[in-house]
Amino acid sequence: MSSPRESPASEDGQTLRAGELEVRLGDGLVLAGGQVLVLSVREFELLVALARRLGAIARREELFSTVWGGELRAGDRSVDVYISKLRAKLEKAMPGWRFIHTHPGFGYRFQPQSWSRSQAGSDSDDVDAGANGRSELLRNVHTGLARR
Repeated sequence: MSSPRESPASEDGQTLRAGELEVRLGDGLVLAGGQVLVLSVREFELLVALARRLGAIARREELFSTVWGGELRAGDRSVDVYISKLRAKLEKAMPGWRFIHTHPGFGYRFQPQSWSRSQAGSDSDDVDAGANGRSELLRNVHTGLARR
């Protein structure tokens, strides 16, 4: 069986797949490793919005507009709260995999990636890492500048 890292997300019109994660659009159903993952309507819509942007950073404003409709108001943390809930459910269903990555100041990226508990404290794009969440961004900027 392929792992989420080996298989990019694909969409056949009714199903989004990212390795062992399967999102059945018409049924409103998510399977994680073949097991049903119970999500709220908002969590499901958020997962679909992210999965359709595989590998790309989705801004909070874009996600809010897509999932809730309308404009994101200053101070509204709805997207962040639901990302946290969705991330927790995905990681509980598929331990050892991270699907949603935080890019502080930019947004969220859906990209299946294996990780271990020993890496969890050093996950540079996880908002829970606090100020360390900017280290990957700084490395990327530094690398980009070095290429000039």
